[in-house]
Amino acid sequence: MLKKVIIVDEQGFSRICSALLELQGCRAECRSLPVGAMDLHRPDVGLVLTSYPYGERLLAEMGDGELPVLVLADSLSEPLLAALRRVRHACCMVKPVDYERLTSYIRQVLLGETSEWGGYDFV
Repeated sequence: MLKKVIIVDEQGFSRICSALLELQGCRAECRSLPVGAMDLHRPDVGLVLTSYPYGERLLAEMGDGELPVLVLADSLSEPLLAALRRVRHACCMVKPVDYERLTSYIRQVLLGETSEWGGYDFV
């Protein structure tokens, strides 16, 4: 069974994203801030999905942990890049979100089919 995706974002987006992921066979759990990084490090969690700047504080807490994080952002900026540099395993997707690409990428992460995580990357 695939691990779960934890979506830490605004309620409206979280519900839409969760429904789309579940249609693709992924398990998703929606959380809102404040949520600490330690609350997310569980054996059944395979990925955290958040947006920037909404999840900026969470990104700062994720740090050197092994849990991959996918960040959705309106645009690239130096503060975003700085936040991504602090996370050991981070990937960023710039909005508008292509939901087919998003769900495909998330499935790849959960199945372990992505390239080696380390530092940050852009999808």
